[in-house]
Parts: sequence; C-alpha cells; structure tokens
Amino acid sequence: MKAKPSLNPRSPIEREVLEKVTPNLEERRAVEQAARKTLNLLKAEVNRLQAGWEVRLDGSVAKDTWISGEADVDVFLQIPPDKPRTYLETECLNLIRKALTGWRMVERYADHPYIEAWVNGVRVNVVPCYKAQPGKWLSATDRTPYHTEYMKAKLTEELKGEVRLLKKLLKAAGIYGAEVKVKGFSGFLCELLTLHYGSFRSVLEAASDWRKPQLIDIDGWYKGRERDAYTLFHEPLIVVDPVDKSRNAASAVSEENMWSLVQIARCYLANPNLKYFYPQPKAGSLESLREKLTTRGDGLLLLDIGFVDAVVDVLWSQLFKAEKAVLTLLKAYDFNPLRSQPISLEDGRSLIILELEKRVLNPLKKHVGPPVAMKKSSQRFLEKHVNAPDTAAGPWIEKDRWCALKKRAYMDAAQLLQAKLTGGGVDLGVPSKISESLSKGFKVMDVEEALNRYGRNEEFLQSLHRFLDGRPEWLE
Repeated sequence: MKAKPSLNPRSPIEREVLEKVTPNLEERRAVEQAARKTLNLLKAEVNRLQAGWEVRLDGSVAKDTWISGEADVDVFLQIPPDKPRTYLETECLNLIRKALTGWRMVERYADHPYIEAWVNGVRVNVVPCYKAQPGKWLSATDRTPYHTEYMKAKLTEELKGEVRLLKKLLKAAGIYGAEVKVKGFSGFLCELLTLHYGSFRSVLEAASDWRKPQLIDIDGWYKGRERDAYTLFHEPLIVVDPVDKSRNAASAVSEENMWSLVQIARCYLANPNLKYFYPQPKAGSLESLREKLTTRGDGLLLLDIGFVDAVVDVLWSQLFKAEKAVLTLLKAYDFNPLRSQPISLEDGRSLIILELEKRVLNPLKKHVGPPVAMKKSSQRFLEKHVNAPDTAAGPWIEKDRWCALKKRAYMDAAQLLQAKLTGGGVDLGVPSKISESLSKGFKVMDVEEALNRYGRNEEFLQSLHRFLDGRPEWLE
C-alpha cells in the first residue's frame, strides 16, 4: 500500500522538534557499533554451537524510526519451530548470556524471558523467538521480524520523520508504550498510523474525529466485510496487523488513552505549541502539597502494599487487579470511591492512592426491603431483621415497602481495609503476588501519615501531586 501524500507541510514547530528527535551522525554511529558488536558476538556463539539459529536486528533501530537519546537496540534470536518452548527460556538465554559475557545484563520478562544488556553504553534487548511461518505463531514475538521487513519496505525517509514526531508527542503525553503500566501506543502502532494516514499532521486530523469502535485496516484484510472485524475484535481502537489479520495491533491501547489522543489532536491542531512535545512538569514541594490537601477533606487514604516480588509487567497487571478488588470492597460497604491510582516507587514499594467521598460514615444505614404485597419475600425479610443484633430500628412499613435501620459493620474505610486485607485478600480477588505482600504486612494511612513517612521521596511527592491535580499536563 502506498502511503497517502501529506497535504500538510511541517510547521516551524514540527521542523524544530524533528531536528531534535532525529539522531545525528555521531549518535547513529554509536548505536550502530553497539548493534553490530552484539550481532557479531551472538553469531559467533551460534556458529560455535552449530545451532542453526538466526540472529537479526529488528525494532525501531532496524527501521530507523528511533528517537534521539532513546535508542533501544532490538536483536532477535530465531530458533526453528520444532524446538520446545523451554528452549526460549533455557538454551536461548544461556547462549545469550555466554555470548555477552562481560557486559552488564538483566533478565526481563514479556511473553517469555529475554535479556537486556548494555553494550558500549547502549541498551540492547536480545529476544529469543521462533522462525515461524505467518499464521503459525508459537510465541508473541514471532511476528516482530515480519513487522520489521514490512515497515522497511514501506517507510520513506520523510515518513520516518513523521513517525518520530508522533512518537515524541505520545511520549510527552505519557501514552506511548504497549506495556501494562501504560496501556498505550506501541512504536509499531505509531508506524502503522503514520503509514496509513500519510503524515504526523494527518494522523492528528483523523484522530480528532475518531469514534468507537474505530477500524483501521491498512492492507484491506476485511474490506467489504467490516462486520467480521468488529465481531473478532472488541477493543475501542482496531488496527489490523498487516502481517496477521487475526491480531489487533492496537489491542494494548486502553479506552482512556485512545480518547486522550483524540483530545490531544484537537488541542494541538487548534493551537500548535512546543509544550505538547516538551511539557514542563509542575514543580511540587511538600509545602504546596500540604496546601492542596487543605481543601480535600478526610477522604484520602493510601494503601501501602509493601514490596512485591514480580517483574514489571506482572507487577502492574496485578496492581490494577488489586486496585479493582479494593474498589469493589469499598463500594460494597458504601464507601464511595471517587478516584484511585496505583503507584510503584523506584525502591520497589507499591501503593494505591484512594480518594473517597467520605472516609467515616454514619453508624447507621437505611435498608429498604421488599414490597409488603410480596408475601414470601416479606416473611423472609422479617425473619432476618426483626431480632437481628445489627437492627437499630424497625422494621417498619414506608409506603408499600419494608424498611429497617441497620448498624454498619465498618464505619471507617481504613478499618475495613485493615480487616479485610489481613491474610492477603485472595477471597476478594486480590492476585497472588500482591496477596503475598499483603499477608506479610501492609499499612493503611491517611495523607498526613504518608507524608511523614515518604515526604522526602521525590517520586512519591510528584505522584501525589499529579493525582491531586487530576489533569494531564497537556491540557490547559
């Protein structure tokens, strides 16, 4: 498919940004040397073992869509499809470690483990995968080499610049990256959108009018049968993967982040400004934070989960599930959660910020029962509530229904959380890794106690500032 010609020449702002985000010759040489060094070391080890595996350069460096200062070299180690899955996690990782002996390495985990190394000061991701035929994928990373070849054949030099502009805009807005923590737009998705619409500006013009569900089918896999795509995919943004028609390349994008791009596009097109590419974070001191808190009442609580032993994607997946379980618990006991936000600090500690309508409720609540006309239901209601220890008043008839005043089991949200999460909260839906940490000990704090404990942690202060502001930096 030939990209649509751009009807919008780059503005002075876009030209300025593009000059900054395009790697210069010196930076390119450094990244190319690191990539070549890694490839040579891996190939030498593969040849020594006569494994018959293939080593190749993939990702944004191979496609030349990477942003200056943010190079990630992606090297893929392809093995034959007849090898068992354990090869990806054992033999492949052992070979990578041996080949890169002497360089700093960390094991990471996505669909399966891979190695992150620093070669000549450049971060290199070495990812094992299968050399699978299209449609016969054995791991989530098998498609990546096909994505690389597809884009290398499609992207012109001009389009590469347009991709860089889109990536920079989304990075600045905090919605770039398909990882669980972000739930945003991957680099490949940015390339697909740019290729489809023809330019950075055209992506924004189209996005400003997106509706849900939004279908983008670059290679026309579902042309004339769009309903099939809507039946197969259920996400708000659907971008059919050109190398795999059964995959939505935008499946990671949350609905909130889709609509964020829609509004960013509208704002930028109405008033182009460098701030959309280079936002200035608001300075937030401990004093200014305390000043903000004077208007918030007593509804702010922090659940300090402690240290969770999990890799990043698993951690964030479980943090979001734990957040949902805690909110469900609070709602069930009439504490009306207004907002919440999980955070994970660099020291490994995880917390959930909770803002409730009220932390402390009235000790009594009105319980409305069935209509008196419903004979069996009325009898059951009376048997349950007439002499119950938690019945404070009633039952009585109000219009046509039975009512009673009931004593609350928990009046304080902190007491509720402390009682129900002791032991880990598995029965509430708290996932395993978070439950393990909770069972070892956790703390429910008001904001003042949290500030006394973490007030010197800059990362915590800024997270709390952003939560209290509640407004993305790009929105003014």
